[in-house]
Amino acid sequence: MAVISNLNIGNSAFDLDTLYTQLETYETQSLTPITQQATTVKSQLSAFGQLRSALESLQKATTTLSSASALNATSIVSTNQSFTATSNSDASVGNYQINVKQLATAQTLLSSVISSNNQPLGTTGAQGRTLTLQTGDSEPVTIALDDNDTSLNGLVNAINKSGAGVVATSIKSNDGEYYLSLSSKETGAENTLSVTVSGDDQLQALIGYQGGDSATGMHQSVAGQDAVLSVNGIEVQSASNTVSDAPYGVTLNLKAVSNGEERLEVANNTADAVKNIKAWVTAYNNVQSVVTSITKYAGGSTLSSDTSSNGPLMGNGTVRDIQNQLRSVLNTTQAGAVTIMAELGITQNTTKGADGSIGSLNIDEKKLTSALTSTPQAVYQFFLGDSKTTGFSTLANNTLDTILSDNYSSKGTLTTAVKALNDSYDKLEVRYDQQQSRIDATMARYKSQFVQLKKTLSQMDTTKNYLTAQFANSDD
Repeated sequence: MAVISNLNIGNSAFDLDTLYTQLETYETQSLTPITQQATTVKSQLSAFGQLRSALESLQKATTTLSSASALNATSIVSTNQSFTATSNSDASVGNYQINVKQLATAQTLLSSVISSNNQPLGTTGAQGRTLTLQTGDSEPVTIALDDNDTSLNGLVNAINKSGAGVVATSIKSNDGEYYLSLSSKETGAENTLSVTVSGDDQLQALIGYQGGDSATGMHQSVAGQDAVLSVNGIEVQSASNTVSDAPYGVTLNLKAVSNGEERLEVANNTADAVKNIKAWVTAYNNVQSVVTSITKYAGGSTLSSDTSSNGPLMGNGTVRDIQNQLRSVLNTTQAGAVTIMAELGITQNTTKGADGSIGSLNIDEKKLTSALTSTPQAVYQFFLGDSKTTGFSTLANNTLDTILSDNYSSKGTLTTAVKALNDSYDKLEVRYDQQQSRIDATMARYKSQFVQLKKTLSQMDTTKNYLTAQFANSDD
């Protein structure tokens, strides 16, 4: 609101400036209830923001528990010499006999002796000279070569920049001679190399290769071959030394040929499952802690006049509704060998926690680990169900979606409450602006009246002085 300047009443017996200020103070008091309501709404919005953050963390932990890999984890517990291995939730727990008979290799070609690494090797001035490289059934890559590109260094640079599936290398021997080495980027018997030079017979004779060995051109120094291994006596062939799903759910990274069969042992990885379930319990307890904080009552056994320490959402119906929905998830009995969380060592605390919350969860890690070890499928069934309408994680996810949804056609419980508060705050802002405008108009009217009053008082003062002087003269 605009600040009114001093009314400059002078030595009038009426202190109009003070009176104006008092009137302004009185008028602005009408803004206080609006400001207080706006502050309350902002506090409630902030509290709902804390609750949303906690619920979103719980939803993230729930989504993790909705994945089979989060519960049905496996790990490799054996130490092997000829390979390393990793497993996923699809792997079956057990022992497997692995025998690596042959590693996959990439085909390598080697040129004949080259005396210099920087002198052109092709025909000087050859027009339309190109080098075409192909690996296996991949698309051929054609490279245009000028005279400088036909040196050993030029060829290596041009090939490696071409994007072809070939690695080019310059090799210098002990006697100072050079060689061009070309290797397929991919291992396997089918990834054979083809090298063709067009427009320069001299360069073609030096580095061309179409398979087999000849007195001119490149020759094969390392043959490309597939990896060969046996898994429980069944032969497996792979173009790569990374072999997937042999056995199923296991990835083998072959390192060396075996001296004989090696035992691969796949076991349940209960540690990851326990970690993911504990993360969910922690997220749930955090929600309870936030709810306690934003709904707390600061009074004791009798009503307290100090309400400033109360939670901004004390007694809020939306928060109670959300709590009831979450409790319903915990209390729903699941079909299967495990029906409630207590059978897994997860129980609700009936006493008040250190933060004042009631209903937080306790977890008996030893009991949970035992259940995951002895009856893993029952635990997975409890959490996953059919992943549509049954299973603890499914039900929890659906409930949290109902609470947090922000879809245009389906607003969640929390989203609806926040929207209502935002609408309320917008209306308060409009009311505040309207009231402020009314106050400004009223104070402007007061100012006009006071200025007029000042003129009247000034005229009366002048008249008083005139009459006083006249009476004084008449006495003389």
